[in-house]
Amino acid sequence: MNGVRSTWRSLRAELVKVWRPSTAVATGLLAALSVLSTVLVLSLADDPAPGGGPPAPGPGDGAVGFAVTTTQLTAASGIARGFAGGSTFTGLLVFLVVAIAITLEYGQGTLRTLFLREPRRLGWLAGRMILTLALVAVALVAALVLSVAAAVVTAGIRGIDTSAWWSVDGARALATSYRNALLASAFFSVVGTALGVALRSTAVTLAAGVAWMFPLEHIIEASWNGANRVFPGLVFDAVGQGGVADVSYGGALLVGTAYALAAAALAALTLTRRDVTS
Repeated sequence: MNGVRSTWRSLRAELVKVWRPSTAVATGLLAALSVLSTVLVLSLADDPAPGGGPPAPGPGDGAVGFAVTTTQLTAASGIARGFAGGSTFTGLLVFLVVAIAITLEYGQGTLRTLFLREPRRLGWLAGRMILTLALVAVALVAALVLSVAAAVVTAGIRGIDTSAWWSVDGARALATSYRNALLASAFFSVVGTALGVALRSTAVTLAAGVAWMFPLEHIIEASWNGANRVFPGLVFDAVGQGGVADVSYGGALLVGTAYALAAAALAALTLTRRDVTS
């Protein structure tokens, strides 16, 4: 019961920090990245090769990111292709925002003051994670709406048939893409929080997390096909895209959940065992 009260107090305290310009900037950036990825996916889509291109299935068919054809875009799932294609950008932004926010708590000394008034650290951590996920969920809704609007405009310019988009299957594709983006963002958020709590330094956290999960993992992936079944950044990205050619959605979700649970345990252990001296 005390833990629930502590979490609720943490939520209310963290809500005060939400009303900052930085929150609006982060939300705007997330929406802008979703619109940009949507425009790029639809603008760069190639016509299928003569003699018949691939069918137009949904997410997880191996045609991920920007590797789609105009035939695939005319399917009901085409309405969500652009939004799903931006999952890597979304994950990077969420990781950056969360990692910077948590390390600034240490750098500015606010965390030490907070724990003097509220010693239940796990309650604070749980409240912060819950609020972060809620904010990301709201921001993704706005990003999805703008992504659909950008998709309609871009498809109209390119002459892509969108009649199948406005169907039950199209709505289902949007809901699925939103769910996948939210799960991937939650994974990136938990890892960003764990690294921030463990390393405490903004520069070191960003250097370690961003350098490994984004350029280095993709470089290794180019020479090892199994990388996207093992490395966290690639696994989270596969979840956001609904599965990729070399790893199924279910497999990516299982590994991603394991990483998230391990990261949450690391954050909890580090937060409770180490003194906050600054």
